[in-house]
Amino acid sequence: MSHAGSDDAAVALERALWALRAYDTIALATTSPAGPHVAGVFFAPERTDSGIRLLIATRGGSRLYRELAADPRVAFMCSPGNASRWIQGGGTASVVEAPAQRIEVVRRLIDHAAGAQAYVDGPDVLPVTIAVRWLKVVEARDGPHLVLAFDHRAFDGAYASAFMASVK
Repeated sequence: MSHAGSDDAAVALERALWALRAYDTIALATTSPAGPHVAGVFFAPERTDSGIRLLIATRGGSRLYRELAADPRVAFMCSPGNASRWIQGGGTASVVEAPAQRIEVVRRLIDHAAGAQAYVDGPDVLPVTIAVRWLKVVEARDGPHLVLAFDHRAFDGAYASAFMASVK
């Protein structure tokens, strides 16, 4: 990928993160043999070497936890309640297993979404990371939409050539 292409990808990634940082809750969709399920959760977006990750928390034994354990594929959406502005995406969830990492993920979640504090106290809280695979940012109904796709395989320690962006 050319240097100019890397610059375009970096700008698109920052634009997507900027849009995500305007929100602190998402509707998170999972599926199971019982059917589809949507849960409202607090989240925090983060940039990674391979794109974007979302941090959330759930409770062990909850329907959301059971469905993530059975099938980690998720879809999500956030919106200000305006049909002309929204963000949607999909990815793969992973429960954070290491105790020290759990504490750090919860801290970063609360730093972004202060309202999460009331939901993350307790021993059964399990932090989860979502590796975002694709993302669509709609800032105006008739305006250009940012569509991103991430390939989470490492490439020279950076996301640049494993990252594709388009404006539609």
